[in-house]
Amino acid sequence: MPLAYRLYRAIFCFVIGALIPGPSHAAEPVVSAGVTFHSETFRDIPFTVAWVDLDQAKLELFWKDPDGQPFTNFAKLETWLGTQGKTLVVATNSGIYAEDRTPLGLHIAQGEELRKLNPHKGGKSNFALKPNGVFYIDASGAHIRMTEDYAAAPPKPTLAVQSGPLLVINGALHPKFNQDSTSIHFRNGIGIASPRRIAIVIANLPVNFHTFASFFKEQLGCPNALYLDGSLSGFYAPAIERTAAGMAYVGILAVTTDGPKNDGVKGEHRE
Repeated sequence: MPLAYRLYRAIFCFVIGALIPGPSHAAEPVVSAGVTFHSETFRDIPFTVAWVDLDQAKLELFWKDPDGQPFTNFAKLETWLGTQGKTLVVATNSGIYAEDRTPLGLHIAQGEELRKLNPHKGGKSNFALKPNGVFYIDASGAHIRMTEDYAAAPPKPTLAVQSGPLLVINGALHPKFNQDSTSIHFRNGIGIASPRRIAIVIANLPVNFHTFASFFKEQLGCPNALYLDGSLSGFYAPAIERTAAGMAYVGILAVTTDGPKNDGVKGEHRE
């Protein structure tokens, strides 16, 4: 790793660390309702990973309650889920949104398309750093495709989130990522190891795109991964004591379960 980047990151992280308390996360994997949580370190950056087994857990996308009121954060979503007899297992904000606080790109929840595919807009945001793409789940499992490929042959998903940039594309990093970049932020994303096994990831220290994408490819073995968001990224997981309410989000990706919270079963740490 280049010295200039290491020094820049060290100074940035020192300042951020003095202002923001570090997240609480387990040193050993915790299993809860088809989700396995790991604390992992890659290139000196700590990450929290939630592996979701789609044969045991259902990933859902939330934006508004049945009355049309946005959930906005994890705490409000958890409260509403409680009225439905459900518990929130893991959640993260699902992607970039427009100035009017609507999803900037495709948003499909429970099979209903609430926002259409966005092939062009995004201005100078990360969403517009092409290629961007779509994470979606259909009858055959989870997939990530470039926006243009999705538009050319639209599937029939029950869930879909469009964001950008793509992090890993068929085993290759996004061509515009620079390992020496000093643009570092807290970031969250989603990757696919197989159609039935997905990884929800948050960086617990600021990281550039190249390192974030490399984590998905090299350490998690995900041939495809999609960036979700940056500085506002949040990660909710009571089983590993991450229970901050989160920021003012639009979409929220979440795994829920029926009944009371599961405190989890511990296993081994992974570096």
